[in-house]
Amino acid sequence: MAENCAIIRHQQYARGEPVNGEQNRNDSGWVCLEEKTAGAPATKKRRISAPKKQKKLRRGRRKARNKRHILRGTAITLAGLAALYCVLVFSHIPLIEKWRTIYIETAMGTMNHQWLATMFLPQSVIDDVMSGRMTIELRQEEYNSSWDTGTDTSFDDTGEEAVDTWDDIREQFSEAYAEIDQKSFWAYMAAHKKSDVLDEDGYLMIDQADYDEEETGIQTIYGDPVCAIDTRNGIVIVGLKGDGYSGRMAIVKNPGQVRLAVSDTLGSSGSYLKQICRSTNAVLGINASGFSDPEGTGNGGDVFGMVVSGGRTVIDTLDTKMKVIGMDSGNRLNISSTLPRGTRDAMQFSPALIVNGKQLISGSSGWGLQPRSVIGQTKDGQMLLTVIDGRQPGYSIGITLGDLTDILYQYGAYQACNLDGGSSAVMYYRGRNITRSSAVTPDKGRHIPNAWIVDAN
Repeated sequence: MAENCAIIRHQQYARGEPVNGEQNRNDSGWVCLEEKTAGAPATKKRRISAPKKQKKLRRGRRKARNKRHILRGTAITLAGLAALYCVLVFSHIPLIEKWRTIYIETAMGTMNHQWLATMFLPQSVIDDVMSGRMTIELRQEEYNSSWDTGTDTSFDDTGEEAVDTWDDIREQFSEAYAEIDQKSFWAYMAAHKKSDVLDEDGYLMIDQADYDEEETGIQTIYGDPVCAIDTRNGIVIVGLKGDGYSGRMAIVKNPGQVRLAVSDTLGSSGSYLKQICRSTNAVLGINASGFSDPEGTGNGGDVFGMVVSGGRTVIDTLDTKMKVIGMDSGNRLNISSTLPRGTRDAMQFSPALIVNGKQLISGSSGWGLQPRSVIGQTKDGQMLLTVIDGRQPGYSIGITLGDLTDILYQYGAYQACNLDGGSSAVMYYRGRNITRSSAVTPDKGRHIPNAWIVDAN
């Protein structure tokens, strides 16, 4: 039978005919049905099992290869991150060192977010950065205001010209408001009707002071935008803008209008700046003292340092780690380590920025980038009340104490001291806050214990 099948198969194969209508896929060409049937189980098993084993082996090799790639990639990534961490933390490349320092100072300068530095950085690196601040703080005790005793340096009569109407002051405006660029001012006046720039009593009143309001086009002689001119109250509000910061500085002509006002509920809680200003009929104000703020939940009722308001001692606890910032009976701003005789209003904070015309702070000096409030006075008596917004990417991150000191010095500050900053930093003018607090409620700010205010005329 096998021989006959072979003969038939050979003949049919030679003619190109299939054997029994079926084609064999192995090397022998064509088979008869009996041969195919007899050998089918063994042949079929060999044909299917070999590819499956090969596929299984290939999959295993691919998995092993992928695993090796993943492990190698992970190792390279971790090594790269470790190298980057070492560069960022330990490198002395100037640019990296500068921003590492500012990052550490900014984190350590807060009450509730120091973990941003301590969790990721070695304590030795943090200590190296903060040692500069400690040195400055230790030297603060040496700096105390001393006005020239050989001349009459009281400012009792300062600012009388500021309450004149526009018709009275027009000819002397350039002298009374010398910080304003006169060309840009008169261009503004020419472009506006008299009724648009004078109030109902004839006082010059230009007010575009809100932090997001369109600029007037008027500038100071230093190139900063002028946001408001208020001759009734003798106030000029300047917009301060720079690399990463935005804020306001109020130049107050008459220091006799500036005093420390205290929250009516001090001891149990503080008040919003708006509330303090409205209850005292103040035209302008900024926050003043710091206060206990555990986990950012302080209500402004537990104030740091001594407080004197209107000659009355509200809190008599002198904190020797902070400067006393006070106005005396001659309307002079004094920054000292003790309470000077004749002080009418005072509170405490640090550090002193300018004392007796000398700049004490440069660069970040251990305090980093923060929202800030500052009080200062020029040698001719004008008060400089300044607030810089911060902690708001895209609008204002904050400013270093050194940069803020430079600004105050440029505007003639003879004495200047840092006040409580952070989310408490805010400025009020004519019924609303004109800076944007980083507090949870930006339009209100935080509850604060007291404020430096400007009495309205």
